[in-house]
Amino acid sequence: MALREYERRILAEIEQYLSADDPELAGRLQMFGAATSSDEGEARGSLWRPWAVCAAIAVAVIGLLVVLVALTPGEQTSGETPARDDTDVVSPAPGGTAP
Repeated sequence: MALREYERRILAEIEQYLSADDPELAGRLQMFGAATSSDEGEARGSLWRPWAVCAAIAVAVIGLLVVLVALTPGEQTSGETPARDDTDVVSPAPGGTAP
């Protein structure tokens, strides 16, 4: 957001008053401003790629969801239990005695 001309003038006046009032503070602030030159800021900005970080997070979340869905046991489509093969099961005779 760009500053209006009036705001820039007021800030310049404040800076002049502070420099005259406290030269040590003015020197520190000048060194602070010199450490963040536009070339250095551009170099730092090229390292930070927010879209790449967001894409990596999205891929990780989608991957976790796929794994979660794959490992979740599915429900049976009908309410019936699956048929069992009873050929190996020996049931007792109707009279209560075994053969």
